[in-house]
Amino acid sequence: MARCRGLRRLFDDPLMVRNGRVLVLTPRAEALIPPVKEILHQIDGVFAESDDFDPRTTTRSFSISASDYATAVVLAPLLRGLADDAPNVTVNVLPRSPDVPAVLRLDSADLVIEPREMMGDSPLPGVSLFSDRWVCMLDGSMHEPAVLARLERDHYLQLPHLVYSIGQDRQLNYADRHLASLGVRRRIELTVESFLMAPLLIRGTSLVSLVLERAASMLPLDGLRLVDPPIPVPGITDAMYWNPRHSEDPGHRWLRQRLADTAARLTPTGDVS
Repeated sequence: MARCRGLRRLFDDPLMVRNGRVLVLTPRAEALIPPVKEILHQIDGVFAESDDFDPRTTTRSFSISASDYATAVVLAPLLRGLADDAPNVTVNVLPRSPDVPAVLRLDSADLVIEPREMMGDSPLPGVSLFSDRWVCMLDGSMHEPAVLARLERDHYLQLPHLVYSIGQDRQLNYADRHLASLGVRRRIELTVESFLMAPLLIRGTSLVSLVLERAASMLPLDGLRLVDPPIPVPGITDAMYWNPRHSEDPGHRWLRQRLADTAARLTPTGDVS
């Protein structure tokens, strides 16, 4: 109790107030949670880090924030490899966040996989994993053969579009951001948070969507067609990012190296069948 009084004096705030029969945190106390959590993670790291890390026997758990696209392309083969080499390692795949620095600062994830183009000049340490290019996905039965042979700009802009976004503020992916920056006006009829839902939603409609070639090669494309976009869209390079305080942690280094090795074995873009 004396310690609580000391904290109240220190922060000049009651920290907890009664709401009916329960005590609730004040706004000031709520604001203290993230920095206190970060400090506790730093303390844990001091005691947890060790030069001894054996993936064959460790029971360590790692968390990776990634899109369903990155999960399908690089995390799935990573996990297949770990099943034999690190049988007791647990990997928690978390959804993407619109605030990558906060996720890493609070240790909500050990690694985040994001396009470098979306991260900009980030001060976070990062390593490029693989590149990809954008293609348009359409239902072949809903369009004339000439459209599928060469999708013209005017026709493309007349079609209803499906776009990928994340978060409540519907943060657009890099390709759709690029088109918006050019002032391109489209009929956006549907937004989703999953690249892998595109085939299910496009089939049987006149929808068109920009999708990444690597993901498209893994999807059930029966009746669907992939064509070059009529408006050039820069490709992306997915990279892994982490909190710099984990750079020398042996287990963290091991995970980063395994992920980099897995990405290095991927088929080059353009050779995807």
